[in-house]
Amino acid sequence: MLQLLPFVVAGVAAGAIYGLAGTGLVLTYKSSGIFNFGHGAIATVAAYVFYALHTGLGLPWVLALIAAVGIAGPVIGLLMEVIAARLAPQRVALQIVGTVGIILAVQGLATLGYGANTIQVDQWLPAGQATFRLFGTVVTWGQVTIVAIAVVAVAALYAMFRFSRIGLAMRAVVDDPDLLAMQATDPRRVRRIAWVIGSTFTALSGVLVMPLIGLDAVGLTFLVVQAFGAAAVGAFGNIPLTFAGGLVIGIASAVSQHYVLDVPWLSGLPSALPFLVLFVTLLVLPKRKLVRPSTVERRPPPAYRAPGRVRLVAGAVVLAVLVLLPAVVGPDTLPYWIAALIGAVLLLSLGLLVRTSGQVSLCHAAFAAIGAVAFSQFAVDLGLPWVVSLLLGGLVVVPVGALVALPAIRLSGLFLALATFGFGILVQQLLYHEPYMFTSLSQGRTMPRPDFAPDDGAFYYVVLAVLVVVAVLLVTIQRGRLGRLLQGMSDSPTAVTSMGLSTTVSKVIVFCVSAFLAGVAGALLGVARGFAVGSDVFFQPFTSLQLLAQLSLAPLAEPWFALIALTNVIPGYVPGDGVTEVLGIVFGVSAVLVAVRGGGPPMPPRLRVLLDRLGGRRRGDPVVAEAPVHVVSGGAGVSVRGLSVSFGGLVAVENLSFDAPLGRITGLIGPNGAGKTTTFDACSGLNRRFGGQVLLHDRDVTRMPPARRGRSGIGRTFQRMELCETLTVAQNVVLGRECAQAGAGLLAQLAARPAERKAAEAAAWSAMELCGITHLAREQAGALSTGQRRLVELARCLAGPFDVLLLDEPSSGLDHDETERFGEILRRVVEDRGVGVLLVEHDIALVMRICADIYVLDFGRLLFHGTPAEVSASPAVQAAYLGSDDLAPTLESR
Repeated sequence: MLQLLPFVVAGVAAGAIYGLAGTGLVLTYKSSGIFNFGHGAIATVAAYVFYALHTGLGLPWVLALIAAVGIAGPVIGLLMEVIAARLAPQRVALQIVGTVGIILAVQGLATLGYGANTIQVDQWLPAGQATFRLFGTVVTWGQVTIVAIAVVAVAALYAMFRFSRIGLAMRAVVDDPDLLAMQATDPRRVRRIAWVIGSTFTALSGVLVMPLIGLDAVGLTFLVVQAFGAAAVGAFGNIPLTFAGGLVIGIASAVSQHYVLDVPWLSGLPSALPFLVLFVTLLVLPKRKLVRPSTVERRPPPAYRAPGRVRLVAGAVVLAVLVLLPAVVGPDTLPYWIAALIGAVLLLSLGLLVRTSGQVSLCHAAFAAIGAVAFSQFAVDLGLPWVVSLLLGGLVVVPVGALVALPAIRLSGLFLALATFGFGILVQQLLYHEPYMFTSLSQGRTMPRPDFAPDDGAFYYVVLAVLVVVAVLLVTIQRGRLGRLLQGMSDSPTAVTSMGLSTTVSKVIVFCVSAFLAGVAGALLGVARGFAVGSDVFFQPFTSLQLLAQLSLAPLAEPWFALIALTNVIPGYVPGDGVTEVLGIVFGVSAVLVAVRGGGPPMPPRLRVLLDRLGGRRRGDPVVAEAPVHVVSGGAGVSVRGLSVSFGGLVAVENLSFDAPLGRITGLIGPNGAGKTTTFDACSGLNRRFGGQVLLHDRDVTRMPPARRGRSGIGRTFQRMELCETLTVAQNVVLGRECAQAGAGLLAQLAARPAERKAAEAAAWSAMELCGITHLAREQAGALSTGQRRLVELARCLAGPFDVLLLDEPSSGLDHDETERFGEILRRVVEDRGVGVLLVEHDIALVMRICADIYVLDFGRLLFHGTPAEVSASPAVQAAYLGSDDLAPTLESR
């Protein structure tokens, strides 16, 4: 046991630094809701400031420490709070991009100033090199000092966080800043303090770790990123557990070095251990622990897509330019263009995941690396034809993509990004050096050129052909059923699930397709260079972060966003040292600016009008077939027996029973907080943690998942509208039928049969006619008014194969005339189709006019049940609605 003590001692010191950095990360995350991927950049800045003052200028270590930690740390924290406040309402992908941009800028500045090579730094702590023996193991006083500083700092922070007023405010600032403001506490000031403390902790960790690993921009950035593993142990919220997690990771990493000496294939385990902890923790933590601090996410601006004619002409022009390019550029710069086109293929594969399906993946570099290795094995080791090897190389990555899709089934947004990032680093650390991957040879794997393209001039056209095929494939997916389903899943996963779509299948499909394309791109890059090595920057995990940032900077829709990869040719035309670093700085600052703005600049209105005119776009209506009438013959609809729902100690619904049969409109009313939406969530399967029983057509569906309930006949609208903002009105409404048609079928999600497509279009057109929104068919849903969006959501529900409709405040946002028409629409739907409607509505006049039966809830309990006349006359109901004046006038309208 004593033989492990030297490793334990070294691990405790490193683990204390991990825990210190992880604590700062958790503090800022808990108070701002922003998970700072640029966390390591703060430590890097502090380390370089300390080095410049102490070693460069010869200042005493105390003054250098005060400047690097006590001054630079808080100043960076104040700057980060400003950036975080702008990032908070943005989408998760943009939040990641904004913090990644900081890494790019800091790395570029540090490399310009001090070079790319690691600078060894002596231990600066007083008596840091002095030693003593512990059970025969040599221990330095520097290690003891590091642990003591970290323990005292974290203990003081925990005490402040738990027992002080400002600590209480930090815990409350994200969950309810308005309530905090009502208590005479400025939420912005609280966040500012949290960022100052968190950044100071991180700065201290950077200065402490510098003597252990040297001064290196990339190394410092990623060493502190290992704090992610410590934060995961603390469930991204518990400060003591986070520090303990850092200690455990540091000790386990150091001890594992002792054992891997006898197991060569595990040589990468010590470096990979923090990310193994991160990946496994995200998979095993209960979902209730993986809840981001609540922030109001800003709706993305409507994306513009030019008319088809304009896109075809533009595509022809761009293709013609690319075809003629080898005749214009010189042989020295042609390899840069080849690499840029390959980068465009990789961006298209990532865009399918991020832009189309809303899945943030940060392991695309690993996909590319696996594809390159597989290609080499097929082409060189097995001697298969070049094209066959390329396709097989991509196919090998498909099951890897399916494996990565598994975390996506239970994770989303930030936590999916962290899981995929951890997976990418695990692949690099554990597999890249293995003989079956890049081998242990310095030249890596041989990547042969095809016989029909032996030189750069010919191979350029091979890459261009692949790029064109991938672009056409992406556009085909985007315009087909799979594209609509993926965009629907991105914009509103709750809605498409409740309409019958199995998003699990959708996620596996999109990850597999994206992984295949990334594998092909990786193989092409290796072929372009003649070899493939694991140290190639193209295959490094950080490249995945750069790709996401690059994708966010591209202002155009698919496939045009891939053209931003052509900026990779700039180093081939700008001579001199430092070009790459300067580009990194510009790119990083641009990424931050775009992220805080919520995206790139919108299409200028005049240019949009011009393109629409050139493309012949009109606000006309699509021609569709006659809509089939979905008629049911009556009977039991949805029934609830003894429903009870509680959240913690709060009882939202208690022992509720009711029936909403087919062929009639049943009302479910009550004051705010009565439990109406909670009841809807239980009926539709979005919440299955309840007591009691839910019946659909006399069949027990209590444990049935929401997608199956949708396919069984339950459709619903939402109190907070769940539209697919990036789709047109017609595409939104078509999803009402297509989600159920696609269901959980692999082939059904990939494409629609002609008969299914016609039926879906016909049902959508009929529903839009019924709701009076056919003139909006080509408009983007995100650009509509609230009242129009309500009608679109209703039309989508009516287009589906649903015989029970759960409508949650569907008239909210409608004016008086629209509300009158809405009531007539519901009556007509019930009379013509025989469906059952369960209506939650605050417009009591509307409820009294169209409902045959009404259930009244109050504080989660059934207060009254009867006809509209009986409800209006009930003293108990009148009291619940603060007087009879709210109800009595409605009798006159009957």
